[in-house]
Amino acid sequence: MLRTLPRFVIALSLAAGVIQPATAAPPKFRIVTYERDHGPPGVLVEGTPGVFYTNSGGHPAAYSVTTDGMQTILTTLPSRELFYGPFVSASNGAFYGGLSFPGLTYAIISVTSVPGMTTYPTQTVAPEFTQNLPGGELLGLAGSGTVYSLVKATLDGTLTSIYQFPSTEMLPDTAIYATDGNYYGVSYVHSGSGYVYRITPSGTRTNVHTFPEQTFTNSPIPLFQAGDGDLYGATNYGSANGGGTIYKLSLSGKYTLLYSFPARPQYHPTALIEGSDGNLYGASGLTGSAGLLFRITKAGDYTELHALTNATKDGACLCLLTLGSDGIIYGSATYGGVTGGGDIFALDVGLPKPSPRALHFKPQSGPAGTQVLIWGYDLLSASVSFNGVAATAVSNSGANYVFATVPAGATSGPITVTTPGGTWTTKASFTIN
Repeated sequence: MLRTLPRFVIALSLAAGVIQPATAAPPKFRIVTYERDHGPPGVLVEGTPGVFYTNSGGHPAAYSVTTDGMQTILTTLPSRELFYGPFVSASNGAFYGGLSFPGLTYAIISVTSVPGMTTYPTQTVAPEFTQNLPGGELLGLAGSGTVYSLVKATLDGTLTSIYQFPSTEMLPDTAIYATDGNYYGVSYVHSGSGYVYRITPSGTRTNVHTFPEQTFTNSPIPLFQAGDGDLYGATNYGSANGGGTIYKLSLSGKYTLLYSFPARPQYHPTALIEGSDGNLYGASGLTGSAGLLFRITKAGDYTELHALTNATKDGACLCLLTLGSDGIIYGSATYGGVTGGGDIFALDVGLPKPSPRALHFKPQSGPAGTQVLIWGYDLLSASVSFNGVAATAVSNSGANYVFATVPAGATSGPITVTTPGGTWTTKASFTIN
């Protein structure tokens, strides 16, 4: 069965790689809110600037939380029902996730900023979404028993299998859409060995890197594509020290070990993201133990930023991270804190606001008045222009989607997206017809 605890965030911040200077101010750590009623918080997904959405276990609930700790409960579940995986923001303004009912029945659900929940037709497999896609669909994994598949879902809750994993594999973990148009993730088997896989849109699989035995356990395994185009990830165990590793992998399969953790309980990485300075930021710690927040440069230089301890009521890891549109790293400690139910925290290391990256748009052409959907990363608070002429109407749907209306007087050319973090101009051109 897929895990009911939401997994680490698969986050991208794609600004230029400027390494944090040694003279930077010390990190500032604060608790945003303790979880008091609904159990451990999951991955945080920013829907509008400063407002994050998440779900929790224990006494399951979906809720939003602001950067100053104000919570709004969107829905609660009976104790025998459970959320599967994190929420993923969609182009219709909703946040989608999976839900399990007693008796091995599952469903896709969605919530919005308004309290309530939409439940789509029930499934025989447990859906767990990992990313939204340029065309508006959702990417994820779905399984039941020993059969797991890479899937896409439409926003009306229809699942389509892209690839079915062999039954010998214990659990496929993570799935992302990369800039080459293929899907990548990590899957592992009972021996603790694993693979980084590539699956084409037509369903052809290639293992681009193989890990040795005793590398993984049944816990989150970060993998994401950074702004330099390479994949970055972590192993929970393995390496000469047994404490896990941070690695880089090109899309063609060239592997580079960046860092090996010592074999201590506060190590064993569980979350990894890219900061807006181009460095890697992560969290480590065995489930329920003290944890560490750290930075690793892409040259492999490690810096400990903050130690979470129950003695100081910081919470305990397993910890999950995401980069906010304000440049602050937000996270969920899924154990400990004042109540024992975990907390949401913020770590300010002086990062700039993340720069936008607009990677796809549709349609590719149209007359003035056409509404264009732009997909990418860090697109909140966007303004848009078509070949230098400002769009007449612009709206966000989470950090990955922008809707912009082609203005009168626009000519054929690239689309430019500007946010408080910077400006990005598409390589492709929109054609006025």
